[in-house]
Amino acid sequence: MSSAEELAEIDARALAYRNDVLVRDFTLRSHLAKVAVVAAAILAFGVWLARDSPAWHWLALPTFWVIANFFEWGIHRFPMHRPLQPRILYTNHAIVHHRSFSGRAQEIRNRLDLSLVMMPWYTLVFVFVMASPVALAAWLLGGPGLAGVFLIGSVTYFLFYETIHTLHHLPRATIERLPLSGALLYLRAHHHHHHQLERMAWCNFNVTVPLADAVLRTYERG
Repeated sequence: MSSAEELAEIDARALAYRNDVLVRDFTLRSHLAKVAVVAAAILAFGVWLARDSPAWHWLALPTFWVIANFFEWGIHRFPMHRPLQPRILYTNHAIVHHRSFSGRAQEIRNRLDLSLVMMPWYTLVFVFVMASPVALAAWLLGGPGLAGVFLIGSVTYFLFYETIHTLHHLPRATIERLPLSGALLYLRAHHHHHHQLERMAWCNFNVTVPLADAVLRTYERG
């Protein structure tokens, strides 16, 4: 079998598997509404905690985003690509998502395909439970105000992550029409390289900015 035939077979298997596991009752409006409700609740609580925060608390926001970048890397590399508990992360990501988008079959065909790209709304709750030690450390270091700024940074980073990941799987022509298309295409290539089944457990775990990949030496050029 030629290389071209092998690639075509990988693409065909991915699309066939995708058809089998689609969430048929998924609607984009309902999904976005659920995520918005959870995100707004956490964001409102963060704003309330940070309402009287001094300026230095807000200056910590970029630091929290850097921490989130490394947190993203860790969650992606380990529970999402190793069969650890809770196994649902591994199942939904390494098995369902990666088998649905492998080889060159990286782009969605319709809105229903987004059911295999976007994280379920409850993922936001799970992520914040896992990040709670950082929130507690922020509280102990700077009081409730700093913890509030951490929550604000975490919510905005999660929404940034979801947006970027969705863009990675939109048609290339759509990305080329967007502002900063060059940067988006670079990040897209970085992520699509990670999506090759032989590389997914070893490299390019940052979906957003490959900072942790570069520092922790898991970066491979897409």
